[in-house]
Amino acid sequence: MSAFALMVDAVFADPHLAIDAVWRVGGTGDGIPVRVIRKSPEAIVGFGGNQFDLNAMLIEVRLSEVASPAEGDTIDLAGEDGEIAETVRVTNLSKIDTRKLVRTVEVEPVVADPDEDDAT
Repeated sequence: MSAFALMVDAVFADPHLAIDAVWRVGGTGDGIPVRVIRKSPEAIVGFGGNQFDLNAMLIEVRLSEVASPAEGDTIDLAGEDGEIAETVRVTNLSKIDTRKLVRTVEVEPVVADPDEDDAT
Protein backbone atom coordinates (compact mmCIF):
# COMPACT_ATOMS: atom_id res chain seq x y z
CA MET A 1 0.00 0.00 0.00
CA SER A 2 1.39 3.41 -0.92
CA ALA A 3 1.95 6.25 1.51
CA PHE A 4 -0.83 8.15 -0.29
CA ALA A 5 -3.30 5.29 0.21
CA LEU A 6 -2.37 5.12 3.90
CA MET A 7 -2.93 8.88 4.24
CA VAL A 8 -6.33 8.66 2.51
CA ASP A 9 -7.35 5.78 4.79
CA ALA A 10 -6.30 7.83 7.84
CA VAL A 11 -8.38 10.81 6.69
CA PHE A 12 -11.46 8.63 6.10
CA ALA A 13 -10.99 6.96 9.50
CA ASP A 14 -10.94 10.32 11.31
CA PRO A 15 -14.31 10.81 13.06
CA HIS A 16 -14.03 14.60 12.64
CA LEU A 17 -13.68 14.42 8.85
CA ALA A 18 -15.65 11.40 7.65
CA ILE A 19 -18.93 9.75 8.60
CA ASP A 20 -20.38 6.27 8.38
CA ALA A 21 -22.75 5.61 5.51
CA VAL A 22 -24.41 2.82 3.55
CA TRP A 23 -23.94 2.94 -0.24
CA ARG A 24 -26.73 1.31 -2.27
CA VAL A 25 -25.80 0.58 -5.88
CA GLY A 26 -28.73 1.63 -8.06
CA GLY A 27 -30.55 2.75 -4.92
CA THR A 28 -31.56 -0.79 -3.91
CA GLY A 29 -30.30 -3.76 -1.97
CA ASP A 30 -28.65 -4.18 1.41
CA GLY A 31 -25.90 -1.68 0.64
CA ILE A 32 -22.22 -1.49 1.40
CA PRO A 33 -20.98 0.07 4.66
CA VAL A 34 -18.56 2.88 3.76
CA ARG A 35 -16.96 6.01 5.17
CA VAL A 36 -17.61 9.24 3.26
CA ILE A 37 -16.64 12.88 3.50
CA ARG A 38 -19.50 15.31 3.05
CA LYS A 39 -18.79 18.73 1.56
CA SER A 40 -21.01 21.74 0.94
CA PRO A 41 -19.15 24.34 -1.11
CA GLU A 42 -19.75 27.96 -0.25
CA ALA A 43 -19.24 29.23 -3.81
CA ILE A 44 -19.40 28.07 -7.39
CA VAL A 45 -16.67 25.50 -7.91
CA GLY A 46 -15.64 23.47 -10.91
CA PHE A 47 -14.58 19.84 -11.00
CA GLY A 48 -13.82 17.84 -14.13
CA GLY A 49 -15.55 20.31 -16.41
CA ASN A 50 -18.66 20.42 -14.19
CA GLN A 51 -19.88 23.45 -12.26
CA PHE A 52 -21.40 23.11 -8.79
CA ASP A 53 -23.21 26.00 -7.12
CA LEU A 54 -23.40 26.70 -3.41
CA ASN A 55 -26.56 24.62 -3.10
CA ALA A 56 -24.62 21.55 -4.14
CA MET A 57 -23.65 18.80 -1.76
CA LEU A 58 -20.58 16.76 -2.62
CA ILE A 59 -19.60 13.39 -1.23
CA GLU A 60 -16.12 11.89 -1.41
CA VAL A 61 -15.80 8.10 -1.29
CA ARG A 62 -12.78 5.82 -1.50
CA LEU A 63 -12.68 3.81 -4.70
CA SER A 64 -11.43 0.88 -2.61
CA GLU A 65 -14.92 0.81 -1.03
CA VAL A 66 -17.08 1.76 -4.05
CA ALA A 67 -15.20 0.91 -7.24
CA SER A 68 -17.81 2.25 -9.68
CA PRO A 69 -20.06 4.94 -8.21
CA ALA A 70 -22.90 5.76 -10.60
CA GLU A 71 -25.75 8.20 -11.00
CA GLY A 72 -28.82 6.81 -9.22
CA ASP A 73 -26.86 5.20 -6.36
CA THR A 74 -28.17 6.23 -2.94
CA ILE A 75 -26.25 6.86 0.25
CA ASP A 76 -27.68 6.64 3.77
CA LEU A 77 -25.68 9.11 5.88
CA ALA A 78 -25.38 8.36 9.59
CA GLY A 79 -25.88 11.03 12.21
CA GLU A 80 -23.89 11.45 15.41
CA ASP A 81 -26.03 8.78 17.09
CA GLY A 82 -25.18 6.26 14.35
CA GLU A 83 -28.74 6.20 13.01
CA ILE A 84 -29.58 7.20 9.43
CA ALA A 85 -29.89 10.99 9.41
CA GLU A 86 -30.34 11.57 5.68
CA THR A 87 -30.53 9.70 2.40
CA VAL A 88 -29.04 11.26 -0.72
CA ARG A 89 -28.95 10.22 -4.39
CA VAL A 90 -25.94 10.54 -6.69
CA THR A 91 -26.86 12.98 -9.45
CA ASN A 92 -23.52 13.64 -11.08
CA LEU A 93 -20.10 12.04 -11.15
CA SER A 94 -17.21 14.41 -10.85
CA LYS A 95 -13.51 13.98 -10.45
CA ILE A 96 -11.22 11.17 -9.38
CA ASP A 97 -8.10 12.33 -7.57
CA THR A 98 -4.77 12.03 -9.37
CA ARG A 99 -3.79 8.87 -7.45
CA LYS A 100 -7.15 7.22 -8.31
CA LEU A 101 -8.03 6.70 -4.67
CA VAL A 102 -11.04 8.99 -4.09
CA ARG A 103 -14.07 9.88 -6.23
CA THR A 104 -16.14 13.04 -5.69
CA VAL A 105 -19.83 12.85 -6.57
CA GLU A 106 -22.63 15.41 -6.47
CA VAL A 107 -25.70 14.33 -4.51
CA GLU A 108 -29.16 15.62 -3.69
CA PRO A 109 -31.48 14.71 -0.81
CA VAL A 110 -33.99 11.95 -1.47
CA VAL A 111 -37.43 13.33 -0.74
CA ALA A 112 -40.05 10.83 0.42
CA ASP A 113 -43.01 10.39 -1.92
CA PRO A 114 -46.03 11.89 -0.10
CA ASP A 115 -48.29 9.22 -1.64
CA GLU A 116 -46.30 6.50 0.19
CA ASP A 117 -47.09 8.14 3.54
CA ASP A 118 -50.82 8.14 2.76
CA ALA A 119 -50.94 4.43 1.97
CA THR A 120 -52.34 2.59 5.00
